[in-house]
Amino acid sequence: MSRLFSETSPSHTDAFLRLYDILQVLRGPDGCPWDRSQTIDTFCKNILEEAYEYIDALQQNQREASHEELGDLFLVISMLAQMHEERDSVSLQEILDGVSNKLIRRHPHVFASETADNPDAVLTLWESIKEDVEGKKPDDDDFFNHLPKAMPPLDRAEKIQKKAQKAGFDWDGSEGIFDKLQEEISELKEAAAQNDSLRVEEELGDVLFTVVNLARYLKVPSSLALHRTNEKFMKRFNAMRMKLTSDGLPLSAEHMETMERYWQDAKEED
Repeated sequence: MSRLFSETSPSHTDAFLRLYDILQVLRGPDGCPWDRSQTIDTFCKNILEEAYEYIDALQQNQREASHEELGDLFLVISMLAQMHEERDSVSLQEILDGVSNKLIRRHPHVFASETADNPDAVLTLWESIKEDVEGKKPDDDDFFNHLPKAMPPLDRAEKIQKKAQKAGFDWDGSEGIFDKLQEEISELKEAAAQNDSLRVEEELGDVLFTVVNLARYLKVPSSLALHRTNEKFMKRFNAMRMKLTSDGLPLSAEHMETMERYWQDAKEED
């Protein structure tokens, strides 16, 4: 038990084993009721939340916070590994050995005699190993069968497009994507003018898919770009709201002109 309560560990191995021991205690018969009640299904949702909190801290250059959030991400992954040990009788050692073996297998240009002198060559080598060695080939009736269905739609759209790109189906340049975006927006406007809700949904999906394509071509992760814009909007809205409050005005459409002025002020300050 002494390792559990030591605030520092002499090595990386000891630090990891300490976390592992703590999780076993928390999940054990005399552990924490909340931790013991968690399942893989209830706990796996924390992966995305902790990942975005880490990204937030990183983008805001909050070093201590980013270290803490990275620790939380380690916690979630480690807890899930513990749950898989309990449910599937698979040891943590097997899980870690599996990913280590995969890294060695997919890096023959480092650990064997293959050659890959640039990132594109590495990706080509990876794909050949995934298909020819690991057997992860597309189904005859579904080229995208290995893409996770639980992935958020924006991220999944990007994965779909990247997979199509690797097969040679891609745009020649960004200009064509910009033209396609204008085309899709025109079709969306037409559907909206006709008040056709089903077609509006379809055309709006086409617009979003094209925007993701443009983001991919410009090498900007679409989900992170939207995440950053969400944060920017909330920051400017809060600044606008504070100025309204200082004027004794409520948030209301009747004060739209004032809100717009304060919004522009917040935009300039940003």
